[in-house]
Amino acid sequence: MCYHTAVPRLVDHEQRRAEIGAAAVRVILRRGLDGVTIRGIAAETGWSTGSLRHYFPDQDALRGHAAAVVTRTLRERVHPRLSRPRDADSVVDGVAAIVEEFLPLDDVRREEYALWSAVVAWERGHLLEGGSTIWKDQRALYRQCVAVLLGHEPVHGIIPEAFRPHDDPAVETGAALLHTFVDGLASQILNTPGEVTPAHSADLLREFLHVLTTPTSRGS
Repeated sequence: MCYHTAVPRLVDHEQRRAEIGAAAVRVILRRGLDGVTIRGIAAETGWSTGSLRHYFPDQDALRGHAAAVVTRTLRERVHPRLSRPRDADSVVDGVAAIVEEFLPLDDVRREEYALWSAVVAWERGHLLEGGSTIWKDQRALYRQCVAVLLGHEPVHGIIPEAFRPHDDPAVETGAALLHTFVDGLASQILNTPGEVTPAHSADLLREFLHVLTTPTSRGS
């Protein structure tokens, strides 16, 4: 009599974690970060809660993984668009086209804004040693946008130099102002769409960028 020993099925753990992350993104878009629970992701993936706990012992670990996946997903979505060549009539128009990628002006960017917001919500309850990843990503972009507006050579890509304060204090001040303005404008687009339309938002953004290029706005 011949006995056959069953060969255990190999599990690709990284693939499993990637699938869990993708499921978390889908849940966030439907229910927000509150939907990212062991039970919620189990229902989304069809796996047992026990299987999920093998990878994430508690809800906090699961949400931390979801936040990291969302951050990576947004970088992969947004940064190729930021580096796309643009035909612009002026430096202001070129910079405005880049900044608009962070405003919830259409279905794709509203979805991305919801994901940004979910990560911010997670970070708010988990003070990271290096600070907010989302905030630093956005500030690095706005720093380069203002640098271009003020005639400096920008730093391209997500590299250490992009996250360091600029040598020109006017760039740092302008980046802080632009960051604050865009966050406020995005909130108005979502919360009062009847008052702040996409077309109106585009005009406001360009007006603000013009203000940043004037000597008085730079403290001169």
